Amino acid sequence: MKDQPILFIIPGACSLGSQITLEWLKIPYQVGITTPEIRQSEQFRKINPAGKVGALKDGDVVVGENLAILLYLADKYSQSSVCPLPSSNDRALIYQWLSYLSSTLHPAFQHFNYPNRFVEDGYADKFRELAEARLLGILQYLNNNLSESGFFLPTGPTIVDGQAYGLLRWCKKHSRGENLVDLTAFPKIRNFFALMERDLAVQNALLIEQEQSQMLKDSLFAGYFEFG
Repeated sequence: MKDQPILFIIPGACSLGSQITLEWLKIPYQVGITTPEIRQSEQFRKINPAGKVGALKDGDVVVGENLAILLYLADKYSQSSVCPLPSSNDRALIYQWLSYLSSTLHPAFQHFNYPNRFVEDGYADKFRELAEARLLGILQYLNNNLSESGFFLPTGPTIVDGQAYGLLRWCKKHSRGENLVDLTAFPKIRNFFALMERDLAVQNALLIEQEQSQMLKDSLFAGYFEFG
């Protein structure tokens, strides 16, 4: 058990992309579900001094930040279909899309969902209005650039798609069950959701995140990491 990778996550967060990738790789792994208290604990800080997730512990190697975790897994399991080889032209697209998701899409959701983190109360409504316009522009760009396969690369699903799904699902997530973003104008994104949600690896990753591992199918998930 100790040699199996352990992915530390927050349910509902963008660490889902790494979970999906581990499912695609068909390797045994564990998941450590963290709370704010766990992330502030000495035990977790020894794993990731930044106190953040995602974080992956793979033997003596610890990798923080989702983009780094995805590329680490892609390179370690280079014969897998989750990512083109470093020598291929398509690998450049992987770098491009992962960077865009991390530096552009992720912050856009943060600005839209949590305006009070960025401006004083009296300016939050206007800030959110501007953030929504920016987010819709980003979604239009993604919609326009999804490939004919329905995924980000024409060859099929890769680590980019896992990470994109982990972020784009925030369009549909709301505490009252309402959609945050109307996706009517983005048919390719709606199709992307449909493709991903039919994928057994995605279904399994969501079940693990929801602590419903008894419902997994064809998964090598090895259980939940227990914090001491």
